[in-house]
Formats: sequence, structure tokens, C-alpha cells
Amino acid sequence: MRGPVGIPKETLDFFKGDEIGARVFYEKYALRNDKGEQVEKLPSEMWNRIARALSEVERDDAKKAEWLEKFIWLLQDFKFVPGGRIMFGAGATRKATLLNCYVVPIRDDSIEAIFDWCKESARTYSFGGGVGGDISILRPKGAPVNNSALRSTGAVSFMEIMSETTHAIGQAGRRGALMITISVDHPDIFDFIKVKQNITSVKYANISVRVTDEFMKAVEADGSFTLRFGNGVVNTIERTVKARELWNTLIKSARDWAEPGLMFWDTIKRNSPSEYNGMEVITTNPCSEQPLQAYGACDLGALNLPYFVLEPFTDNARMDWAGLEKATRYSVRFLDNVLDYNADKHPLAAQKEAVGKSRRTGLGVTGLADMLAKLRIKYDSDEAIQFVDKLFDMIKTTSYDESTELAKEKGPFPLFDKEKHLSMPFVRALSEATRQKIEQNGLRNVALLTIAPVGSGSVLAGTSSGIEPIFAFSYTRRSESLSKEYFKIYHPLVMEYMRISGIMDDKSLPDFFIPAHKINADSRVKMQGTIQKHIDSAISSTVNLPADTTVEQVGEIYMSAWKAGCKGITVYREGSREGILISDEKEKAAAETPEEKWKRTQMLTGKTVKLRVQQESLYVTANFDQDNNVREVFINMGHTGSSEKSYTEAIGRLISKYLQLNGDVKAIIESLKGIRAADSISWDRGVKLYSVPDAIAKALEMTMGITNFKITPLTEAGMVAESKQLSVSGGVDKTAVKPSKCPECHEQMLVYESGCYTCKNCGYTKCA
Repeated sequence: MRGPVGIPKETLDFFKGDEIGARVFYEKYALRNDKGEQVEKLPSEMWNRIARALSEVERDDAKKAEWLEKFIWLLQDFKFVPGGRIMFGAGATRKATLLNCYVVPIRDDSIEAIFDWCKESARTYSFGGGVGGDISILRPKGAPVNNSALRSTGAVSFMEIMSETTHAIGQAGRRGALMITISVDHPDIFDFIKVKQNITSVKYANISVRVTDEFMKAVEADGSFTLRFGNGVVNTIERTVKARELWNTLIKSARDWAEPGLMFWDTIKRNSPSEYNGMEVITTNPCSEQPLQAYGACDLGALNLPYFVLEPFTDNARMDWAGLEKATRYSVRFLDNVLDYNADKHPLAAQKEAVGKSRRTGLGVTGLADMLAKLRIKYDSDEAIQFVDKLFDMIKTTSYDESTELAKEKGPFPLFDKEKHLSMPFVRALSEATRQKIEQNGLRNVALLTIAPVGSGSVLAGTSSGIEPIFAFSYTRRSESLSKEYFKIYHPLVMEYMRISGIMDDKSLPDFFIPAHKINADSRVKMQGTIQKHIDSAISSTVNLPADTTVEQVGEIYMSAWKAGCKGITVYREGSREGILISDEKEKAAAETPEEKWKRTQMLTGKTVKLRVQQESLYVTANFDQDNNVREVFINMGHTGSSEKSYTEAIGRLISKYLQLNGDVKAIIESLKGIRAADSISWDRGVKLYSVPDAIAKALEMTMGITNFKITPLTEAGMVAESKQLSVSGGVDKTAVKPSKCPECHEQMLVYESGCYTCKNCGYTKCA
């Protein structure tokens, strides 16, 4: 017997009917044979495979047996979630690296170096790794070159080649991931910021700006800032700009396009423990949680924090500190063993050398928000900050202590220099006892800790992702039956609490459950800054913002993050990447698939909503077929012959044509909602209407009963009609950030967390 979409019944049973978790495991991580057929049906089989592979690197049979047992304990019940490449490749025979991402340097300012980068990156993608690259080394536009062109096209012009290289190389059904960075003082910085505002440009890369303290101070002081390039070959090129002009360009792009991200580069360099002996970091991996040296790599895994809560939701709820310490120690060794197991699986010899000499690992966490809810602590409370500070101090101290023990047993990392390492600011801030052990034994790993996106891994474990708040308590999903009915699926912890407490829906949750959109940005930044003190690498984090967020508010978030000691942060304003997502090739293919046109019957049922916009009455009528699908929309505004009447009537006709070709009215709503006209913002009975298109979208929502606006829709006969609510996300709130449409399953369940997209329906993620 098979479960949904070909999932074996035993797989579905293991996940207690959670089809999403079962699908992610079976389709992404279950071991396959040479024909591509799954040979694992249960996560327990995967855990045994991984534990056996990684225990085999131990020096003798006794150690192998000991650590086989310990690693199985660690992996069981998803106490620890390894990086996706580890789950996919450990114990398999594939030619694939177990390390998620690498930094590939552009070695110098030459055309040969650029195309060597493309070759090395393509090789890395073919082994399953993502890539980070920095273009600050390339001369700016207009600089002289020694060829027939006479003048360089600039650093930004080569981003398209880098992006297309990423797109060209497949990785078991997905494409490679790429981060491109540039220094804020590069003369091409304005072009870099704007390059992705054309949605057809640099489609296959994330971009971020390496921002310096000098620049941030100039912004604060409203001073000037010098853009500068010089490399001994090209004469120094300088120009001075107003710091706030550059800042405003940067934050406006972040607000409107969700890119570029900001990396506070001086903070990164100042607090990196690897700034010596050729291990100096030059850029980050694609999700930005790992600043890396040239050819360095990400070796990732996450502790599942909610697993370690005893007596959850009760007055006696508490952490299992002993269990968490045990899991932390085992995880440090687990990730160190990954480096040995993977030594001959790197795409490039230079990567093998860099990784082997530094032995950098990236132990992180997932489920922070779920853990706090189990402990009855609100995510945005002072109590949460104090508890999290204690928690991450414990994880940091335990991890470093275990690395000193590993150094005593197996030797420190080859480039370890005791005097230099102990002089690093992050290391100086460790406890006296830890520093003494480093002095005595050395360290096995140059850096140990990170906070990475745990997209698919969190779906497997049934937790919130990384250190992010719970995005939403529930999502509306369309059934796969012919009826195409909508039903609600709940966040796993919400479902668990509802079952324990006997409540029937997520509206009655206690206040220690709090969704992301109800947590203000200041609280998010404070939480990230608190955690960053205890993380020697960086944190991948996203602050989701409502559609009406201003440029100034985005600037305040970035400025406060810099002051809080964060190494970087990403903001995502609702709707700012919709065009980019829709341009995905799978989305286009789905949109181009012809469907049979709907045929109108003689009688349809309709609802009409009246709103006041620009001192005019706007009437929006939606007619429904027998399956309650919207099939026609009539829009009327203004007097006969007026421009308002003509264009609103035209909008209604176009919407109707789309719906009669089996289009989804929700797509229309998403497209129109939030469109602004500076001179036409209106209010109608408590509802803010930004423009006529925005009002049309909100009127359509009212006819469908999927809004919390306090306006009652009218029937065609003018009688009161009851509105039936179809979806709730964290308790309906106009400030909630709605999920986007997934390019894989096409459901409106794609959320942007930790700098990465993850679908809550099918588990699709842009991060492994």
C-alpha cells in the first residue's frame, strides 16, 4: 500500500501521518540505488547509514563501535539534524560532497581569473556544493584595460556570467546556489545595488554588500564617503559621494527588491577567530551564515532545541541541560568526523587543502521558537533574551571544551597558532577555564558555531526553523482531489498543543505562542544580537515585514542591527520578490500549460462590495460558479464616459477573461493588493485603501470571506450575506506577511526565513 504521491505507508506511519515531513525525507534524503529508486523507507535507516559512515573514520574497532552507538543516539528522533548534504550523501556511493557550500575566490583582476572562477564553481556545483564569491577585486567600469576594448565594463558586468554558470549545472533536480558580494567602497557599488532590479538579470545568485564601520559612521554623521579602487596595476580610482545617498539607494533596494543583503564586514572580521595564517575570511556562503577563507567550506548541523524541553507547556517546563550538553559534545565530534570522511570528496584540491588545514565546522540550532513556547516563554520578552543568552553561552562553552578534548586526542587543526588564536577577540571573551584548555591542548577546529537556515531539516524534525519565530500557526492548503477544497494545516507544535489542551483551533492559543508578524523588528534584532555574542561564525536571519513598511523603517532595522553587534541581517517586505518567484522556469511552464476554458451557465450567484475611493463609489461584483469559484468580476466606478469608469470596467473584463481560463482569483488579489498611488490613499470604515487596484483586491477578498476587514459584503439584492473565513495565518492580522507561491508545488506556502525560501507544503527549499 502506498501513501499520497507515492510515499510508502511505513514512511507515512513513521511521521505519524505528516505527509510533508514524509515526502521531504522520501524524495530528498532516502538512499537510492543506481536506478534512482529509493531503498530506504524510514529515517531510522538513514540514521544508521549516516552513523555507520561517520564512525568508520575513528582509529580502531573499539572507537568505531563506541561512536556508532553514540551517533545513532544523537540522530534518533532528530535530536540533531545534519546538513542536507550529509543526510543525502553519507554512506552513499555518489560522487558528491557532504559539505553544503564553499567560497571560491577570484584570484586576481584578470579575465583569466574570472573564467577560472566559473570553471571551479561549475565543478563545485556538480558535486552538490554551493558557492560564495566576491567581486571587489575586479576593476570598476571605465578603468583602463590592456586589450582592444580599452576600458573595462566593470565588476558588475561579470555577475551575469557567474549567475548563468550557477544555473547551468544541475544538482539532483535542483540548481546550484551562489552568493556574490562587493565592498561598499567599490566604485561600482551603485550598479551592484541596482543590478537585480531587472528581474531577468543575475537571476541565480543572492547578492550582499560588505559594509564597513567607516561607512556606517559616515551615514550617522551625514558625511561624505570615498569610493576607491587600486591594485598596483590600475591607478587608484576615487570619487566621493554623500554617505546617505548611497545608504538610501541601498535600503530602498532592500525594501523594494529584498536585495542586496547587508554584511557588517568589520564586525565579521573583528570577531572571526581565523584571521591569521591564510585563513582570513573573504566572503560568505550563499545564505551568509558562514564567512569563509578562500576555498573554505560549510560543515553544518543543528541541535533540535525543543527536543530537550522536559514537561513542556506546564509550570514545571524546563530544559534537559544534561541531555543538551551530551548532544552538543557528540555533535562537535560528528561534524569533525564529517571532515575526515569527506576528505577525498571535495570538488577541488584547493578545497581539500583549505578545509583540512582549518577544520572549520558549523554547529547550530533549530526550533528556538518552539523551544521557547514549550517553556512558556514569549519570543519577544526580556525573559526570552535572558534565557537565550544563558542557553547559547552553554552551547558555546561546551563546544569549545569538546574541541579542546578532540585536539588532545587527535591533534589541533594544522594551522593552529596558540598565541595568535588566543589573541582573537572572540576567543579572549571565552571563559578563563576554556582559554586555559586551549592553551594546554589546542583546538581541533578553527571555528565551531553558526546559525544556518534549517529549511528541509526543520520540516523533517517538525520544528520552527533556526532561530526564527514561528512564521504562522497554520496555512491553507488545497486538496489534491477533484473538488480542490481548501483545508487548514497547522504548525506541528501548534497541533501538539491543541491536542494536549483540547482547544479546537489556533485562535485560542496562549500568549506564549506568538507568530513572526506580531514580533517587532527591534525584538528580532535584539534576539539576534544576543545570540551573535556566542557564535564565532555568523547568523542567517530574515526579518519579515508587511507590505507597507517604509524605506526609513528598513534603514532603522539595519542601523540597529549594526549597533547590536549583528554580522548581517536580511529584510523581506511582503511582495518584494513576487516577480522574481513568478519568473521561475517551472512557474512559467505551469502558466503556459493550456487548460480547457470554463463555459458559463445561465445563472451565477454573486456578491457586491461597495467602497469609497478618492471620494468616488467603487462597486466590485464577483460571480461564483456552482463549485464556489469566482468566474466573473464586474467593476464600476465613476460616471458614464469618465476615465475612471473606462479603466475600472477594463480591469474587470481582463480579470474575468483570466478567471474563465481557470485562473486563480487569489493570484489577481496578490497582484493588485498593495499597489500605491501617492495622491489617492483613502479610508473606508477602518480599511486603508492605497489605490483603486488595491481597493479592488480588498473588495475581492471580502466577497470571498478571506479577510478580517470589518465591512460586511452585500448580496446583489442588497441583503446581508454571511462571510465564511477560509484561511488563518497566525490569527488573521493585516500586518501578517503572507507566504508566496512555491515554484515546485504551486501552493501559496513558500516562506522566507533565515535568508532562504522553504515551502511548508512540499518542503522545497533553495538551501540544502
